[in-house]
Amino acid sequence: MDVANADRLKKSSEAADTYQGRAVGHSPDGGAAAGRNCHEVPALLVDPLIRRAESPMRTSRLAGVLAAVGLLGALCGCAAAKSGTAPAGAAATTTSYTLIQEPQAGYQPIYRFISTATKTLDMTMYSLSDPKVDAALIADAKRGVAVRVLFDSDPTGGGGKPGNQAAYNDLKANGVGVAWAWPGVLWHQKSIVCDHTAVAVMSCNLYAPDYPAMRDFAVITTNPGAVSGVEATFNADFSKTTVPPTPGVAPPGSELIWSPGAQSGLVSLIGSARPGTTLYSEDEQLASPVIEQALVAAARRGVTVDLAMTYSSSYVAAFKTLVAGGVHVNLYHATTPLYIHAKAISVNDTTVYVGSSNFTTAMTNDDRNVGIITTSPTVVRGVTATMASDFAGATPY
Repeated sequence: MDVANADRLKKSSEAADTYQGRAVGHSPDGGAAAGRNCHEVPALLVDPLIRRAESPMRTSRLAGVLAAVGLLGALCGCAAAKSGTAPAGAAATTTSYTLIQEPQAGYQPIYRFISTATKTLDMTMYSLSDPKVDAALIADAKRGVAVRVLFDSDPTGGGGKPGNQAAYNDLKANGVGVAWAWPGVLWHQKSIVCDHTAVAVMSCNLYAPDYPAMRDFAVITTNPGAVSGVEATFNADFSKTTVPPTPGVAPPGSELIWSPGAQSGLVSLIGSARPGTTLYSEDEQLASPVIEQALVAAARRGVTVDLAMTYSSSYVAAFKTLVAGGVHVNLYHATTPLYIHAKAISVNDTTVYVGSSNFTTAMTNDDRNVGIITTSPTVVRGVTATMASDFAGATPY
């Protein structure tokens, strides 16, 4: 990469130990090192898999709904997502949202989502190394589904051709359409569009060795704008693999936030946090002075800002900046069985960001990422409660 990505964080020299088959100095998303910690896994407050058809109404109080959240467990998948559609003759279509929380949900919900495709399945994936995902995609193709997968090929990160070549070869040999994205940036997006009717927007890679410990979120929605926006962007990216990423498509009401270009949207979200509320956030990589200053500004205007991450020496300067500015930073370290890989923000108990973009300048301004900023009560309650629990289980910096 040239000057546009000169600030991408490189692998750390801390790679003496290994974690889940990867060097400790090598973040699963590429870039800077990420360590691990000695705390117990915090008690989880919500069910790992939650689905509900959403109306425009939303609530802002989290505590009063936690007892009810356990009643919302449901299957996901294209067919399940379609259950939010109004019956024939109804006046309107209701959008549904499914929240999958890892590691407690396991990846069977993702396998089911892939396997319920009947016409088309389009996946963009930074890192794919899971035989069950390969098998589900191949099974789709063998029964006539048009399956396409776009892989990251950047050589500097945790995905790229070395990590994805085996899956690429297996899928290509079995009737799946495959392509390598332009290698000049990280094609860090993690999304799946099923039958033009449902889309999964995820923070998680499909890298099986990492599954047992990774904190991640996936949102599956039938929001028509989200589905069409991710599909349109996929079509452009899949057909133009020799050029940098173009602006992602975000139709009105889609709730999508794309990189390149996500920095301003994330800063605006942080800026919407009201004094007297708590802003929760989780992230794997932190190297964006603009986002760091937005978090500090929120703390200084009376927002309680609680950030949970997994420790890396690469981010010590950022940690110091945040703590000096009134942000609460709690960290997991090398021996803990929970690794914070999620990229999420919750503000005002009403709005949540979940996506693939870490909080670095390169990730938000240069690389290909997608996220969703939603007021879905299902997503807001689940993500906020889990981040609050994770924060409480980590060590203050």
